[in-house]
Amino acid sequence: MRLFIVILLFPVSTQAITWTTKTPIPQVRSKAGCAVINDTVYVIGGSSGGGSLHNTNYVYDPVSNSWSTKASMPTARSSLGCAVVNGKIYAIGGFVGGVQTDTNLVEEYDPATDSWSSKTPMPTSRYSFAIAVVANKIYVIGGILSVMATVEEYDPALDSWSTKTSMPTARMGPACAVIRDTIFVFGGSTSVGTGATTINECYDPNTDNWASKANMTYNRYVLGGFSCGNMAYAVGGYNYTVYRNNVEVYNPVTNNWSDETSMQYARQSIAVGLVGTAVYVIGGFNGGTLNYNEEGILTIGIEEQEAACNMRIDISPNPFSKQTRISFSKIERAEDIELTIYDVTGRLVKSFGKFTNHPSSINQIVWDGRDDNGTILPSGTYLFLINNQGVKETRILNFIH
Repeated sequence: MRLFIVILLFPVSTQAITWTTKTPIPQVRSKAGCAVINDTVYVIGGSSGGGSLHNTNYVYDPVSNSWSTKASMPTARSSLGCAVVNGKIYAIGGFVGGVQTDTNLVEEYDPATDSWSSKTPMPTSRYSFAIAVVANKIYVIGGILSVMATVEEYDPALDSWSTKTSMPTARMGPACAVIRDTIFVFGGSTSVGTGATTINECYDPNTDNWASKANMTYNRYVLGGFSCGNMAYAVGGYNYTVYRNNVEVYNPVTNNWSDETSMQYARQSIAVGLVGTAVYVIGGFNGGTLNYNEEGILTIGIEEQEAACNMRIDISPNPFSKQTRISFSKIERAEDIELTIYDVTGRLVKSFGKFTNHPSSINQIVWDGRDDNGTILPSGTYLFLINNQGVKETRILNFIH
């Protein structure tokens, strides 16, 4: 019997990205904030060129390939950061023009009520920074009015800010990606008007420490970044001479970058949102502000090997919407096995604990698409893993709700 096996202790490998064109955003837009909730992509604020600033809140539904609008953000701004914690979007900082130009505003959007509210401002006014979420806390890294290395942490539960260890290299317009609670910050510019860089540095919020990692191949700033399958991706950007469509992928285990399939359209100042294993790159700038919407499908690579322990696994139904039954048996001997479910980024979402598998018997569990906290997970692809005395066998689960 042959099984598909994923070793989840290491990054899941990826194959070439397939890019296609989707329905454009209703209005040309660059320097917007971007967030994903319930498999929909929110593109908030930004500029349409000529010094314009917007407070619009456009929402893209990948299933229907259509756009709608939600309640506008109270403050029009561009080059802001957006992050999601507990189902709410936090729009932070940005460029507001006028005498002040940069802002420290924090505005919270609740999709359930389609409403905005003000929160405690960020200690440092800035725009064009990296933003990431780890353990329900938001990290704002670098940025500009003067090019900075400042790192500040926001706790939405307490509505409070604290200052953390500064990034080793001050940068504006970097991108970032989170892999197993570590934030990788790559690219950006070390000075205004020049200095587009390849630098890659990582931050551990648990220790409040930074480390240098392998640099990207292509120097660029105001690029996009995201993570999928425990890999970090760098998308697009500008090096003050060339607008890039390059996509690079970073493997934190081997500490190296490699080229991925390039986007169709070269551009900077893009909005980037990941829904399952599909990334959406929206808007941007390339001599003019754009309304492009490209979808990139990332295929998660799964290594096919001979099964070492002769485990039989059956899942029905799959795909499923309400619940699925997972049956498994091992014919040789009784052993304790661990049952867990991961999302495609490698994040543990559900643990069923240990089971004693008896010879020639059939064991069965039921999964209803909820995580360990009882929260319904987003529709998408998940990996069911049986850890049988160190041999890890998996099956793909497709959850639709």
